[in-house]
Amino acid sequence: MKRSVLAASLIAIALLTTVAYHLLKPDWVLFRQAETYFSKKAYAEAIPCYTRLLNNGFETPKLLSHLGTSYIATGQFAEAATMFENILSQSPDMLSALKELANIYVIFGRFKNAIPLYQTFLQKQPKSRSVRILLARVLSWTGRFDEAIVEYRKALGEEK
Repeated sequence: MKRSVLAASLIAIALLTTVAYHLLKPDWVLFRQAETYFSKKAYAEAIPCYTRLLNNGFETPKLLSHLGTSYIATGQFAEAATMFENILSQSPDMLSALKELANIYVIFGRFKNAIPLYQTFLQKQPKSRSVRILLARVLSWTGRFDEAIVEYRKALGEEK
């Protein structure tokens, strides 16, 4: 009898704790739900959760980054650009946001906007061949061939 009362009490406490958490911290519950969608690559399902959180004033760097990535994955590049611009306005040294925003600018053909972002990224990560090659391509597309050649040579390890 004592065991069944103890078990029932523990189950009741667990249920009440869960209900209380859902009532007191609904944004965190929604964030976990969005993160679960994101981890399963269900980006279209994650977006409404993340946007609702932003509308509620709930914001974390991970939320903004994952929302931006979800927008990219679903082809919503304008929204993704806005998200990564917001991240950079709050944390200008965030390398992943620099690269993602530059990539989005390239998709839009805004090469002159992408170049300084790639250059800033390379100042902090000079050994990143992939970004150096992206920069070289964009420089080529804007007619800055001499600079592009230098970047290609750096990517190949010919220049320092």
